[in-house]
Amino acid sequence: MAEVKAFRGVRYDWESMGEQEASRVVAPPYDVIDEAMLGELYRRHPQNVVRLDLNRRQASDNVENNRYTRARRYMFDWLAQGVMILEPEPAIYVHVQEFEDEAGTVYRRQGFMALVRLAEYEERVVLPHERTLKGPKADRLELMKATDANLSQIFFLYDDEQGEVDGPLYGATKGAEPALDIRTEDGIRHQLWAVRDAQVQQAVAKGLEDRPLLIADGHHRYETALAYRDFRREVAEEADANAPYEFVMGFLVNMHDPGLQVFPTHRVVHSVKDFDGAKLRAQLESAGLYQVEALGWELLDDLDGLRERLEAAGREYPSFVVAMEADKALLLVQYVGGVDAPVFDEETPEEVRRLDVAILHEALFDRMLGIDREAQEAKANLGYVKGWAEARAALDEPGHQMVVFMNATPVEQVNRVCLSGGKMPQKSTFFYPKVLSGLVINLL
Repeated sequence: MAEVKAFRGVRYDWESMGEQEASRVVAPPYDVIDEAMLGELYRRHPQNVVRLDLNRRQASDNVENNRYTRARRYMFDWLAQGVMILEPEPAIYVHVQEFEDEAGTVYRRQGFMALVRLAEYEERVVLPHERTLKGPKADRLELMKATDANLSQIFFLYDDEQGEVDGPLYGATKGAEPALDIRTEDGIRHQLWAVRDAQVQQAVAKGLEDRPLLIADGHHRYETALAYRDFRREVAEEADANAPYEFVMGFLVNMHDPGLQVFPTHRVVHSVKDFDGAKLRAQLESAGLYQVEALGWELLDDLDGLRERLEAAGREYPSFVVAMEADKALLLVQYVGGVDAPVFDEETPEEVRRLDVAILHEALFDRMLGIDREAQEAKANLGYVKGWAEARAALDEPGHQMVVFMNATPVEQVNRVCLSGGKMPQKSTFFYPKVLSGLVINLL
């Protein structure tokens, strides 16, 4: 089903860098970088990978000189100068991240980077779980056309409960020194090994060929890679099923890995015309589909307690907590209705209807507040924050009418949604931590 293989990666010349310098040339994925962080990354190191992945716009940009052409020039200049090197032989890159959650629990997530043959969603080889937007895909396609490279990875999940893939691969790194071992400013440790053993590579490929791959993170980049593949097919002199552009670089993690963590993404409602918190509460209480419990406003000063309360409620029914500053209302909302209730779009699959995030977006945002799917996709009235403290702080921001605290979506639910063919609303999952850009690049 899935085709996975080793590749000759482009990477920084880690051997000539110390740990501190190596930590300064990597960057978070482009889609979490704001203007302030972009400036900091530019200052951090003259060869920081952000100059490739999210080059700054300039007032003088034109067809010949723009953020995309500059990214290409930087990449090939760094290769020519030896700042970056092309690996001499194909490898699968094992990547381990050690991190803490908000409660201070330490996790160790392991995965690997390899090439994955591109497939249309209809082929049921690669399965999505979230809707995407056109804007980010257009930007990423221009960058791919300019650089002819995968600058970052698609985050895939695979089902390997018995460790048939993981056993031979991670066994090959035991006792070996990593090629890279750094700790970034957020406290996360990142390690990288290059596994060049052909037998191990073949075992990995064989172990995955009958398993579908689920996109955990990177839907926009995957769909961009499909568009780039189609573009290259159109201009190619002859068809080549094994051309580099028929594949995309992925980061693959076993969905049973104990370090695989999904954190919640909380919602911020703003700019809704004639927003009325009391009316919304009355609608919830009279609908016959929800259990609504008023919590003490002071619970917002005990975020650990609030999180535990919401997690316990979520084990009973799909649940979320609605906080409205103007009304000093903190409401625990549990959905006790069925999957056939008339609050869902007709095309919404049953597995999606079981999700708290789908109930929130379709029943509450759309039908009660009038934030339809188009407005949701445009983020006209919605913002998203990660972290309980950030969500609590968002409640005090001027113009914010409501904050909705969410539970994380379990990996098992993501898997069921993918297999059902359904898609969740945007920002339904937050797989933590993100995979750094600048670890390995794949030339196309």
